Amino acid sequence: MNQKNKYVFIVDSSMISANRIFSALGQIAGILKVDHAATGKEALHKINSNPPNAILLDIQLPDMSGANILQQIKLEHPHMAVIVLTEYPTPYSFKICKKLGANGYYNKINELDMVMEHLQKLTN
Repeated sequence: MNQKNKYVFIVDSSMISANRIFSALGQIAGILKVDHAATGKEALHKINSNPPNAILLDIQLPDMSGANILQQIKLEHPHMAVIVLTEYPTPYSFKICKKLGANGYYNKINELDMVMEHLQKLTN
C-alpha cells in the first residue's frame, strides 16, 4: 500500500463506537482520510464508489449482516483489508468471518488497541 494514500473506512451503526475508532485512528501516522457509514447499504455504495485501503466492519448493522457485507466486499475487492469488529465475539462468527476472508476479528469494546496495531501492520 502506498503510505501517501492511507484511507480507512468505518462501518458501524453506533456513533459512540465510530467516534472511539475515529479517535484511535488519529494516533496512526499516515492515515489521510477516514470515512464512515452506519448501514450496510450505505457502506457498500461508498466502498464501491471510492475503495479504501482498509475497512473496520461491525458485524451487527441495522439493515444487513456484517458477514454479508464482508462477503460482498471480498467478491468485489478480494485484496482489500477488512477487520471485523463486534461487541459479542463468538467462535462461530469468528469462523465464518475468517472463512469469508476477514483479515482480523476483534471485540470492539476492549480490543481497540489491538485493532489499531493490526490495522497499522496491514496498511504499511
